[in-house]
Amino acid sequence: MSMSRRLRRAAALAAGLVLMIGLAAGPAGADTWPTRPITILVAFNAGGSVDRMARGLAPYLSAELGKPVTVVNRPGAGGQAGTTWFLAQPDDGHTLMISPATPYLATNILITGAKYTLDDFAFVNAQWIDYAFLAVPKDRPYRSLKDLVDAIRANPGKVSTGVTFGSAGHVSTLVLLEALGLPHDAVRIVTFDGGGPLRTALAGGHVDFSIQQAEGADTIKDFVRPLAVLLDERTPDWDAPPINEALAPYGVTVPIVSGSVRALVAPAGFKAKHPQSFQKLVDAYRKVLQNQEFQAWLRSNAIDGAWHGPERTTEIIRANFDVLRKYRHLLKD
Repeated sequence: MSMSRRLRRAAALAAGLVLMIGLAAGPAGADTWPTRPITILVAFNAGGSVDRMARGLAPYLSAELGKPVTVVNRPGAGGQAGTTWFLAQPDDGHTLMISPATPYLATNILITGAKYTLDDFAFVNAQWIDYAFLAVPKDRPYRSLKDLVDAIRANPGKVSTGVTFGSAGHVSTLVLLEALGLPHDAVRIVTFDGGGPLRTALAGGHVDFSIQQAEGADTIKDFVRPLAVLLDERTPDWDAPPINEALAPYGVTVPIVSGSVRALVAPAGFKAKHPQSFQKLVDAYRKVLQNQEFQAWLRSNAIDGAWHGPERTTEIIRANFDVLRKYRHLLKD
């Protein structure tokens, strides 16, 4: 065999070996992400339910992916400021977001003129789906929803309520007033930028009542009195009747507006451009939720740890979006 023929054969063998190694390694980039630390954006103040969920998840996701995972807070405009910043980052999967996708993304899109749509997000998993309740500080004299409503009617504009703008609690408050034939200014609405400050205000008696997330409010359970839960049936978590049972004396009912759907979110471009890496994120997150140590931490902090996956999560968020679209006129009044 000539020298040139031996060289050609050696080159062919080397090329084949390179190809085999490449095939064994999988598609380009599939195993390289993440290549640097990951940031999880929370578009609300520290201390709220979304912030607690993010900070609990971060170390476990970091251990699973082999890179540091840090949480940053960028509050403002009911989540719109931080969400806009999130979408301005490279869509390479190194910036993720934990968002109360219902109702805040919907509110930003439908009410406050956000420049994004639901199509800009790839929903990974709705880990924590909450319901709302109506509660008052324990030092208030109201023992029933009727007591509260009668006080509002007798003192227009004097009774205060706390809301985070565009939340399920905010929408539910306006729906309740409308059903009772009361104008929106029948109560004094105080707006808070995040669930943490709102819960603190309610527990401290700085507002007279609030409709807010029930599970997220577990930390203030000793300081508030629930008057109704926004459910169709009672729950062992709070000693209060369903909202429409509590409204029976007035002969009215209200639709149940879904509570917060807290989900891990990636940019849509990350899923579209890097599907293998997106799947790696999905698999890692699911494995974290199978970690018994993490589940124990979630239970001790009254945080849900459910797995729905990307498809079902997207269905849930889009269905809630349609409900909030139906009632968006209340927030525009």
